[in-house]
Amino acid sequence: MKRIAILGSIVVAGLTAAGVSAQGGLPGIEPIEQVSDNVYKIFGAGGNTVVFVRSDGVTLVDTKLPGNGQAILDEVKKVTDKPVTMIVNTHSHPDHVGSNTEIENLAGHMEVIAQANSAKRMEDLPNVRAPDKSFKDKMTVGEGSDEIDLYYFGAGHTNGDAFVVFPAERTMAAGDIMAWYMAPLIDPASGGSMLATPVTLSEAQDTIKGVDKVIEGHGQVRSWAEFRSYVSFHRALVDIARQTLARDGTPEQALAALERNPSFTVFLGDKLLKGLEYGGTPKSRALIGLNVAFQELKGEPVTTQWGPRPPAAPAPAEQQ
Repeated sequence: MKRIAILGSIVVAGLTAAGVSAQGGLPGIEPIEQVSDNVYKIFGAGGNTVVFVRSDGVTLVDTKLPGNGQAILDEVKKVTDKPVTMIVNTHSHPDHVGSNTEIENLAGHMEVIAQANSAKRMEDLPNVRAPDKSFKDKMTVGEGSDEIDLYYFGAGHTNGDAFVVFPAERTMAAGDIMAWYMAPLIDPASGGSMLATPVTLSEAQDTIKGVDKVIEGHGQVRSWAEFRSYVSFHRALVDIARQTLARDGTPEQALAALERNPSFTVFLGDKLLKGLEYGGTPKSRALIGLNVAFQELKGEPVTTQWGPRPPAAPAPAEQQ
């Protein structure tokens, strides 16, 4: 029951964000942005949608909140007339899989791929196009300039976080294990783990080669050097959580220790970022991550408080 309750709260939060976005409280879809020769990013209305133009069609990575399918396709048409033929989902949250079904209804049948743990959850989500294919650790789709490499290294934001690499473009879509360049929100109901996050990120850093640009699950495009710094921050966060707990300290004291390292200032700002969903600041999200780490280290049930939510918006008439 706990898993259902937490997952349900995430779904409600996603739909709430969709309603607020339409009312101007959160950013809607922004114009498509070129990342490399054949890779583009569409920001807003949920997680980033990554567009990869291949020789015979378009692959989308993540499809935002429900109700954004037409807007995504409209942005794709600005850069290519090729049809959308594939969707890769980095994980199962509704702000990343929400428009799978709508896009297929508009563009025609397509292949959907996700990591195996995410695929199982997607099969249970209402009105979500479930994957045709899944992978456990690694999958390669296509070859040459069309190649897409999919990797899974372990738990983080969820236990199904996929890293999506476009080798010819030297570009990677990281999903929500790297979002907004701050501590990720952990979903324990979907197998997420703060303690596992730096291990997973380190495996990605050490295994994936030839990447220059990293597209966050939400937010911006980062360099590989910034990705490495992000990995180092999360190693330090968990290490300091362990050290502080061993001294009977608190998550707040662990946060203060993190703040004393000037190299981590970029991850710990106390300013609400434009476009940051569900409230919070980089500093408050780091504290959430530390609280989760403490609970995991103590062997306690993990609970998360993801910050204030905007008021719920009514569902469209046809969905009521």
